[in-house]
Amino acid sequence: MLYTILRGICKIIALIIFRVKVTNADNFNKTNGRCIICCNHISMIDPVLIACFVKRKINFMGKKELFDVPILKNILKGVGVFPVDRTGVSLSAIKYAISLLKEDKVLGIFPEGTRVKEYNEENAKSGVSMIANMSNSLIVPVFIRSKFKLFSKVEIIFGEPTNYFEGIEGKITSEHHTEIGKQILRDIYSLDKVV
Repeated sequence: MLYTILRGICKIIALIIFRVKVTNADNFNKTNGRCIICCNHISMIDPVLIACFVKRKINFMGKKELFDVPILKNILKGVGVFPVDRTGVSLSAIKYAISLLKEDKVLGIFPEGTRVKEYNEENAKSGVSMIANMSNSLIVPVFIRSKFKLFSKVEIIFGEPTNYFEGIEGKITSEHHTEIGKQILRDIYSLDKVV
């Protein structure tokens, strides 16, 4: 209920202060069951914008520091955001993410781990690959393009749902996860070429 109300309010505000263009949202809206939204991260409002312009509810990971503010903590929990410790391997966050996906819900992750201004393959984290593998989930790459100035254009571009483990035979190794993490990032940024 809270998610629906806040999403409606935020969508109205976004449409007033930005010129929003959404491309290929049906790539995600038509998915059924578990999947992971993976997006580049340039602004703290990225998750809000994505959530506003899709039909399915997305449960985002958020840095644990956000949960130190009591009022904000309650709001975040109310809309399905859960904390992740970015300083190391956050096992509790990984377990919770997998449990959400196994309930056929949608997980939202920014695979670079923090806000960045430009593409760097070395920013790719392998955690999203491990979560996708352990939950047998498709990944939907998403690219946000904007300067985030008042009344500027904000473009949200959705890629195709992808099984990044298709064709891999045998045990999935840490090297696989590292390379898949980089491939996910490449696929996200390749959407910048979509007009």
